Amino acid sequence: MNAIILAGGKANRMKGEDKAFLKIGNEPLISIQLRPLKKIFKEIIIVTNLPEEYGVIKGVNPVRNTEFSDGDNIISNGVKVISDIIPHQGPLGGIYSGLIASDSFYNFVVACDMPYIDTGLIEYMYKKSPGYDAVVPKINKRYEPLYSLYSKNCLKFIGQLLDKKIFKVNKLFSRIKVKEVTKEEVRKFALGAKIFTNINTREDLANVYADRPL
Repeated sequence: MNAIILAGGKANRMKGEDKAFLKIGNEPLISIQLRPLKKIFKEIIIVTNLPEEYGVIKGVNPVRNTEFSDGDNIISNGVKVISDIIPHQGPLGGIYSGLIASDSFYNFVVACDMPYIDTGLIEYMYKKSPGYDAVVPKINKRYEPLYSLYSKNCLKFIGQLLDKKIFKVNKLFSRIKVKEVTKEEVRKFALGAKIFTNINTREDLANVYADRPL
């Protein structure tokens, strides 16, 4: 299983700044995500429309092309930065690009503005994955599609949605076999529903720092 971080597009910018580089303490958010992810994944793929920006992150090189055939874009620590195959298609397009680039059948997908990475929950979802195309937490009747597990079986259906100019990730779930993870299951893990926190404002960023100063 590999991990895919979605870090491209206007949705991942806050007042013009890429959310991946927002700092909690003295550390960029993308680095905070990479630290726990590296513990359980052999490869991590960062999908972005601006791969050249990621040269500033220690140990990460920008992509050389979009065909995923250039060894220079594979980092020694297992992090790969790639461009979206079809730019500006939102998170669904990022998932599509990441799944194609990955050599793993199952892949954990997370948005770059979600600071709470719970490896226990990720491993739990992976154990639930056999026989399913995706494993998706559902909290208060709402899916958390950007903290979920997707298989390569999803590629066909994502492609169909993109062809029809349908970009909402939730539209995928009626077309595939989904294993839902309930709020009760998520509560078994230390971070609980906090896991799905994402950063949209400076206040959000301050609250995360107050909660877990680095």
